[in-house]
Amino acid sequence: MMATAAFGASDGLGEMGVFYANVGWIGAAAAQAAGDQIVADQTPFLDAQVYDLNGIEEWVLANTDDGDVDCLVLFGWTPETIYEPGNGDDEDSPLELFIEDGNFVINTADYIFYVTLGGGANGDAGVKTIMDAGFDLWTDGNAIKATADGEKYTPSLDAFTSNRSFKMGQVEADAAWEAEVIFGEGPAGADPVVLRNADHGGRVGIWMQVSNDGLNRGDVATEIFNNWVPTAIAPQAVDANGKATTTWGELKGF
Repeated sequence: MMATAAFGASDGLGEMGVFYANVGWIGAAAAQAAGDQIVADQTPFLDAQVYDLNGIEEWVLANTDDGDVDCLVLFGWTPETIYEPGNGDDEDSPLELFIEDGNFVINTADYIFYVTLGGGANGDAGVKTIMDAGFDLWTDGNAIKATADGEKYTPSLDAFTSNRSFKMGQVEADAAWEAEVIFGEGPAGADPVVLRNADHGGRVGIWMQVSNDGLNRGDVATEIFNNWVPTAIAPQAVDANGKATTTWGELKGF
């Protein structure tokens, strides 16, 4: 554990775990700067902390089947403590069970779920296996521009090139997964984007999947968490009689 921030009660939202002890396609300093910014500045999750390999395993296990929505933030590396390298555990890994419990995993830099102990040991089968889907993210040179939702929720998102975007044709053809929100999109696919599974409610997202340490990853991710997450997993304002009055999104003007 390297950094921590705690906040007030929130209906439906749990904790955030950030892992940058190992990274892919991003420098260690850039990942730490973005991760620490997220921990310090995010507001909707009750607690946010940075964990090492063993700590992230304990955190994932503790936050599976706990009744709220927790968020795991990765920097291009899938921790081998929660998913066996080489897709060795293809159904009941802690990572997949965490997602299928209705939680949220979001990744930046290298191809989500691809890189782990042994380099690219999971390959593009990682995302297919963990999400039980036929997705591939080979989108080199995808010129991303902010969508209307991007301009609304992530005003810091400028045009950039994504090399590993979710292909919307593949998502639309999948019976279970759908794009819950698209912040940026180019001719080859979407990034940043959050997909949600209609069967179990789990979310998988990406932001800025490209090798470029100069991108403002911390700003954009914090805006996703602070501006969009409460509208999707909405805490409620309660009046003096204990009755729900408005959603957090309405209070924030979204």
